[in-house]
Amino acid sequence: MTPKLKISRFVLKRMEKIKQQCSGCLFGLMYDGALLIMGFNIESTIGELNYKEIQYKFPAELDMCGVIKFGDVGDGDAEVNINQISHDVDFTDNPIMLTCALGTLVDLKAQIIMHGKLEEIPYEEVTEEELYRDFCFTRLQCGLKFLTDERDTKTISRDMQSMRKNLACGSLAFYFEDADKYITTSGLDGSLSSKTVADLLSSINNPSGETKQKSKNKNTPPPTEYEIINVKALTRKTRDLQEKSSSALQMTLKQNEEKVIIPLQVDVMAMLYKKTTLGNVYNILIESICRSLRLLEQSLVDLVSHEKNLSVPRILHINVPEFGHLLSCVYFDDFSEEDPYFQQKRKKLHHHFGLPTTRPYFRKANRFVFKNELVDAPLINTHIGLKPTGLKESQQYIVQGKYSYYHYKQQNFDDSGWGCAYRSLQTLCSWFRWQGYIDRPIPTHEEIQKYLVRVGDKPKDFIGSKKWIGSIEVQTCLKGLLDVDSRILNVQSGRDLATKGSELAMHFQSQGTPIMIGGGVLAHTIIGVDFSPLTGDIKFLILDPHYTDRDDLSIIQGKGWCGWKGPEFWDKNAYYNLCMPQRPYIY
Repeated sequence: MTPKLKISRFVLKRMEKIKQQCSGCLFGLMYDGALLIMGFNIESTIGELNYKEIQYKFPAELDMCGVIKFGDVGDGDAEVNINQISHDVDFTDNPIMLTCALGTLVDLKAQIIMHGKLEEIPYEEVTEEELYRDFCFTRLQCGLKFLTDERDTKTISRDMQSMRKNLACGSLAFYFEDADKYITTSGLDGSLSSKTVADLLSSINNPSGETKQKSKNKNTPPPTEYEIINVKALTRKTRDLQEKSSSALQMTLKQNEEKVIIPLQVDVMAMLYKKTTLGNVYNILIESICRSLRLLEQSLVDLVSHEKNLSVPRILHINVPEFGHLLSCVYFDDFSEEDPYFQQKRKKLHHHFGLPTTRPYFRKANRFVFKNELVDAPLINTHIGLKPTGLKESQQYIVQGKYSYYHYKQQNFDDSGWGCAYRSLQTLCSWFRWQGYIDRPIPTHEEIQKYLVRVGDKPKDFIGSKKWIGSIEVQTCLKGLLDVDSRILNVQSGRDLATKGSELAMHFQSQGTPIMIGGGVLAHTIIGVDFSPLTGDIKFLILDPHYTDRDDLSIIQGKGWCGWKGPEFWDKNAYYNLCMPQRPYIY
């Protein structure tokens, strides 16, 4: 039976951005009688096929499932790719072929390979909300000790294969931390069960077990992210685990003086359809570990092949906003990101996925930060969920990516009445950290003051004081502490701010960074505008750093500490300076 074809909206948006003739591989998963396309790469016209370098970076369950062509790619080249790639497609007998014009989805054609021939089929678009509603991810972590020869790539591959075989023999159990449940080859908590991933999520979200009536409120906001289930791997004392007190997995092969022991921190994602039965999840988790070990093997072999000393590898999950899923990459503790070898690897990844090299995507700072790692951290993207402005014939121009909302009295530091510009600067710095431009901590008030004294901008008694700073000092700190340039926009009065809609819209389109605004009055952060070029009407999306209460989103949005403000918000008799950070060109 021919499966239904579905394509993620993330994929369709990426396809529209490809402006040169090329071809690549499709990656997706099967669920409920449908094949869902979740990603693609760009293949090189010469040399080794790119998909062999990146296929293990995808979450488990996302596998190669076909070919994509952009523009007028020659049939001869496409035929070679189909033959080569189709041979490696192993989870479906009917690979997919997508053909797309450059820069547009008009006339996008989907075909399925049936009995060696191409047959055109329809496709459905899957929205972000549908993905977040119907799918989730597992994050599996465990520690291994890998014994191998540090200079022999063949030995590394052989030893890693042996480790994978040992792990796949049924000796593992998996513990779901948040649900306090474990799964073995016999099913959930030692018994075969028809329970699904959705049931597991329900027990995590509702640990008391009380039945909650589903809300029928049409105003309930749609989900904005995937749910993530944390999993630990455990060794089993017997084939049928009867106790949860098993130690965290640690494996060591026989000692040999000529070999080295490399600690491996397996950290791997798997994408799950929520109706998947837990009986099938065990095998998916085993495949997750094996995929992670293949990725580690690939990275270690490549490191040694380039005459680099072996180092402890670390898997980080990279959040590329355009993808709609995480991508796992290996980094090494002993090497700088500025090492030419790693710079070249990052550049290749940009090319593999058709991403521009004008911004970072695969630096360590681009790693995804999981919720359980955000301890006492400021709220993120507090504007999400705000009601529309009500302006007609307008368009919203919003900060791109993530930021953290910094305000008075955070980090157990009382800066009420004087620290608003410091907090706005911290919000700006957080944006550059979230987007991967920097990997340093957010500067404190003391660090900001010390830097301004060091560069001669302030006297020594400025350190430890409660003196204000303004837009120019924010610009100075961004350059000195982050190496980020900023543009200063001078506005003579609050009334004139309403005439700057086009400039602000262009800033959020081209740069996408938050704007610190100060001058003769208190500082604020502008994170967007709703602007109508036809009428000149404008509203400003404001983050107010003067908030002093706890980090409660309902209060912050309900009381207007993060919200849309009209031109009357600004003081008509005060001047303003806007510090508008510019993105550095790095990758």
